[in-house]
Amino acid sequence: MIDFKGITQDIAEPGSPSVVGSNSGSVQVELRQAVDYFRMAMEYLTQGRFDDAEQLYRMALNVSETAMGVDNPAIIGHLEELSNFYMNRAKFIEAEPYLKRIYALRINHSQTEDSYFVALADTIDKLAIVFERTGRSAEAEKLYLNLLRSQEKIKGGQDITTLDALSRLGNFYQRTGVYAAARAVFEELLEIQAIVSGANSAEVGAVLSSLSVVYGKLELCLEQIAVLERQVQVLDTIHGGCGLSLASALSRLADVLSGAVRLTGCKDLMERAELVYRRALSIYEKHYGPSTATVENLRVRLKKLSC
Repeated sequence: MIDFKGITQDIAEPGSPSVVGSNSGSVQVELRQAVDYFRMAMEYLTQGRFDDAEQLYRMALNVSETAMGVDNPAIIGHLEELSNFYMNRAKFIEAEPYLKRIYALRINHSQTEDSYFVALADTIDKLAIVFERTGRSAEAEKLYLNLLRSQEKIKGGQDITTLDALSRLGNFYQRTGVYAAARAVFEELLEIQAIVSGANSAEVGAVLSSLSVVYGKLELCLEQIAVLERQVQVLDTIHGGCGLSLASALSRLADVLSGAVRLTGCKDLMERAELVYRRALSIYEKHYGPSTATVENLRVRLKKLSC
């Protein structure tokens, strides 16, 4: 969403970078016109007049470009408004040129603040989706690799933004079904995150959750059980033996153990699965009561275990 307050602040400050060297009076008029177009576009969206809204977004962007220049990072918000309009309607080809311009503007006006990284990473995520949905996953991969290498160079391998970039790369591989690569990324991330944040931190728990999904896709049953047990330990430490996130992790662990029982017939695995199911059940009953759908579903899974 466009920050109208920010735009009006620019209008009120003729000496700001966006208007230096221009006729400030005419620039102010043009920017006010752009704001009016954006407001009208949003009103049209609420009325379902999407074609009219699109036209107004384009007009607003043209006015902003004329007032501030096509290479001015101040127009990024205006470009985002139009690209979001297309992304929300799955018009990926139409969104692509605007996202590429946003990406180029951010790269060409790079900063070291974490807020800059967050904005750049958000743009990369959107542009990657465009590439993925149009059959160009290799181009999406390059975006994430470049982001990671850039953060490693600027901030080092253990900075929070570098770990975020590594996580995004892993999520990309997982999202596109390249599970062997996702495994390698998440295993590396897990090792670093444990050092940076602590072995029982929420950050480690999040990586373990992703890694368990990847192991499941690769049909690495024992490895999946191991990381889920570790995740349960982390959540147990954080939540003190209760909490719905712990119950959810326990349920996933019990399901995997149950699947291993069906494959191997191992009595030890069956006993472990039963204990884990019962613990998850007790937490859910405490939070939801004994007769909710979640509790009943868990009871059915527990009953099937012994059948």
